[in-house]
Amino acid sequence: MATPWLNPEWRPPASERATVVMVHGAVVDGQETFLLRRRLRQLGYQTRLFKYRSMRRGLDHNVGRLAEFIRATESDIVHVIGHSMGGVLIRQAFEQTPDQRPGRLIAIGSPLLDCWVAHRFLRLHPHIGPLLIGKSVHDHITHLPEPVWHGARDFGVIAGTYPFGIGAIFSSLPVPSDGVVLLGETRLQGIRDHVAYRINHFGLLASKRCAAQVACFLATGAFYEDVSRNDATIATGET
Repeated sequence: MATPWLNPEWRPPASERATVVMVHGAVVDGQETFLLRRRLRQLGYQTRLFKYRSMRRGLDHNVGRLAEFIRATESDIVHVIGHSMGGVLIRQAFEQTPDQRPGRLIAIGSPLLDCWVAHRFLRLHPHIGPLLIGKSVHDHITHLPEPVWHGARDFGVIAGTYPFGIGAIFSSLPVPSDGVVLLGETRLQGIRDHVAYRINHFGLLASKRCAAQVACFLATGAFYEDVSRNDATIATGET
């Protein structure tokens, strides 16, 4: 199927307005989420992009802004999807000030437990390292939350295991990883479901199978069984 995310069973309810809030990762501005947002609009969702400054603003500031953005989103159903550090923001926002409307949460390639790559950049230089990773990432790795999800919403995590990304400049990069985030750093306890593909960090946003998994989770609260989902043992890189 050329467009697997268009499964009619995964369309939002016609009787209610359903919106997906997308939260980008550190350093970038959200343009890299365009393809996934377009696919979700094809399925029938409205989409909104939350932008924040990860380099100049601290994590608490950006989490607070995200919570306000979600509250200001006019919709019957509000789902929230975060890529990379966006997933960290989502986790904290919904544990601290949860929105009471129905909806589900998905983190894609998110360092929910820690970030080895960020720690490694800090070791490069005591003054330059913090400038390279920015304030939000620095706050995250120096004040790590509990490794257990305490929010009320269904939370799903999609991870990658193809090590092509900025972290690959370090020969000591642990495996498996998506080149930026280690697989183990995505394994938040207490969530509804977790799926991994042999795809790199930004490739997850372009993957058709990942888009289908997003659509399935938003509709059902679980990922569908796919022979290509893996625990870092599958060798195919097909998307």
